[in-house]
Amino acid sequence: MEGKVPREAFPSIGTVGNPALFSDGYNLLLSYEIAPVAGGGITILAFANVIHFEQNPTSVEGTESARYPISPWRFTEVTDSDRTVQWRALNPRFWTISFQDVTVEVVFSDVKKVYETRSDILPSTALMGFLNK
Repeated sequence: MEGKVPREAFPSIGTVGNPALFSDGYNLLLSYEIAPVAGGGITILAFANVIHFEQNPTSVEGTESARYPISPWRFTEVTDSDRTVQWRALNPRFWTISFQDVTVEVVFSDVKKVYETRSDILPSTALMGFLNK
């Protein structure tokens, strides 16, 4: 099992806030704080064809003892993992995403940025606004 930087380039994760998540059973929206060095604000990513996701209480201090490779405040693509073996025919991808107090694990087929703002708002506020459009 190996952890690497994904091929997609999304805004850097801020070191204070935790994400807001919404799932409809097939897709996952992830709203998170953009790091101030990357301009600040909020971005929302849409993961498509989600096979599995979970939010774990693994903080940045606990990343070294985690079951899967995790880099603090980063997106990590995990290869050769038991999370994807049973779904191999679907060619899934597995990411761990680290925030201050939680880690998100997601197995999916595609991801894209669907929203970004430089406003100083909470991830949950941005996500609710996006969903209500």
